[in-house]
Amino acid sequence: MRIAFDARYINDRYHGIGRYAFRLLEALALSSLQRGLPYSFAVYRGSAPDSRFDWQSLQALPNIRLHPGPSALYLPTEQLAWARLLRRQPADLFHSPYFVAPLLAPRRLPVIITVHDLIFDRYPQYMPMAWSRPYYRLLMRLSLGRAAAVAVISQATAQDLAQVYPLSASKVRVASEGVEAAFHPPASWLSVTAMRQRYKLLRPYILCVGARRPHKNLARLVRAFAHLDGEFPHELIFVGPPDERFPDEARQEALRLNSNGSAARAGRVRFLDWAPEADLPLLYAGAELVVLPSLVEGFGLPALEAMACGAPVLASNSSSLPEVVGEAGLLFDPLDEQALAQRMAQALSDAELRRALSQAGLRRARAFTWQQAAGQLLDLYAQVLA
Repeated sequence: MRIAFDARYINDRYHGIGRYAFRLLEALALSSLQRGLPYSFAVYRGSAPDSRFDWQSLQALPNIRLHPGPSALYLPTEQLAWARLLRRQPADLFHSPYFVAPLLAPRRLPVIITVHDLIFDRYPQYMPMAWSRPYYRLLMRLSLGRAAAVAVISQATAQDLAQVYPLSASKVRVASEGVEAAFHPPASWLSVTAMRQRYKLLRPYILCVGARRPHKNLARLVRAFAHLDGEFPHELIFVGPPDERFPDEARQEALRLNSNGSAARAGRVRFLDWAPEADLPLLYAGAELVVLPSLVEGFGLPALEAMACGAPVLASNSSSLPEVVGEAGLLFDPLDEQALAQRMAQALSDAELRRALSQAGLRRARAFTWQQAAGQLLDLYAQVLA
């Protein structure tokens, strides 16, 4: 069975989706070999740069073959390119790790798509260009209609799909994300100390990881942190690049607070932008607190990564984050910056609470593996191909 896998989202722009696509593909290939399943994966790469993942080790697997995929993303020309390519290189099943299906592919070809979230449906103002909103809705409806099955990464996304696109509800299957083996408590704290020296993290710090986009609610986190000014010696560290399509609200808020003489004046709100993959587990492990203040998430992988590294987690009580964090973290209303400030103060002032959250997070993280996610998708492949 030849599985065509759209890997063009594995690049430096698609942070969470790229990680999902690469780790899922890796786990699908390995699990297929371990189960003795007759699947080979025709993996279609894009041209955008990827500095995060080890393609050589993936390509070394005997059931993986890399091919160039269509260069365009989302444009109508992409659909024409897929139609030509999939006629020249027939497949038994097509899997897109994002919501876009190959609409003009041969009708006999079953298609599985993954829907991560419905952020643009719930918050259409977060789409960078207004003209793209109706096109997105059209592409989503057509892709859901073309798909034989729809994988989602959380129950929250499944519920959103049932509300916004009710005709697709019968196709939906939940297959959660996992945490990779690199995310674990450090074998030696010397490595964390060396990392802190490299980044000049001389104070204890609160960490927030992810690309800076409006739905991440980061300006409110900066303001909540300012409420702690003078009470705690911590820095607030943002790891992840800004999205050039949107205003950098977190940095703008930090500059405003700086001009008002608040927490940022002493350089206590810092932006590391891009960090190498090898440093992420150390950054998590060194944090006294990891905060995810998002208004909406499809899953919230940084929460899982932080828990796997033993970091105490604070997360908003919206969308998928409660089902990821469970009882292993402190939750707060993402629209209430006072509540967030109180939660941060509560955790920072109570070392025993942080230790309890750390231990609970380690246990919670063990429930989410890429092997489990791959198993759920392989079962879905079998259903679709039956």
